[in-house]
Amino acid sequence: MGVPKYFLISGYMQQFSIENEQLKVAINLKGGELASIVSKQNSKEYMWQANPKFWGRHSCILFPIIGKLYENRYQLEGETYELGQHGFVRDRIFDVVANEGNAITFRYESTEEDKKLYPYAFAINMIYSLQATTLSVKYEVENREKRPISFSIGGHPAFNCPLNADEKRSGYTLIFEKEESAESHLLNENGLFDGKTKKIFDGSDRLPINENLFDEDALIFKNLKSTYVSLENQSQEKILTFHFEGFPYLGIWSKNRASTFVCIEPWFGIADKVGGQEDFHEKEGNQSLGAGKVFDCEHKITIHQ
Repeated sequence: MGVPKYFLISGYMQQFSIENEQLKVAINLKGGELASIVSKQNSKEYMWQANPKFWGRHSCILFPIIGKLYENRYQLEGETYELGQHGFVRDRIFDVVANEGNAITFRYESTEEDKKLYPYAFAINMIYSLQATTLSVKYEVENREKRPISFSIGGHPAFNCPLNADEKRSGYTLIFEKEESAESHLLNENGLFDGKTKKIFDGSDRLPINENLFDEDALIFKNLKSTYVSLENQSQEKILTFHFEGFPYLGIWSKNRASTFVCIEPWFGIADKVGGQEDFHEKEGNQSLGAGKVFDCEHKITIHQ
């Protein structure tokens, strides 16, 4: 294992970096969160830089839930637990367990304190690796129990949109791999599903990011035909392509009309429905992982400029 590369910020180690001839990538120890993708060809930053005026994160990892729970509680094997939106792993400090220059592995191992929120022993590995202009982000969940565990996991990466100062977010478009006929599953004012949907695609592969696209919160899709989506500017130049093959849910979100980012979120799991569920094992989208087993999934980001 090589000597890790890192940035010192405010007097302590906060970010590690990997790079190749095309890209330089930085990841935070806090949350194992992807924080920066800079092209060496044009020196541009592609990741949202966590301006707290709009959204103070870059690309947080969502575990063991995605979105909100009904009344911020869930039932599991006869016990009641309280857990806030998107879970707690995004606020934990990861360790770096391998660094090869163009690939790095972060790990978080659960603690006894975590069991007050989620009663299972687990570890999460986040593996970031570069090949040419593509960054692979791989998630691994290790079940350290002698019984099955239930969880959701996913990403929340935010990208600068617009990328260039002379552009507007409303001039950008998301171009999907295939023509879609898909509804967005709507969240109510409490961030829960109440069964309402809105038709977004009707045989089209294009989703213009107009000013009012996020007025009803995130767009949430189930089982799209596409396995990737590209972000394109008003000059019809591809900025990046996001590959989400295998993920059953995809979220598209930005904070409001003024925020200069867009999130493309691949998920194994979604928020609660109104009323919740009788048992956490029954929650839609949750993954069941056997004793001692490992769950893995991967999304990729290809930079075009």
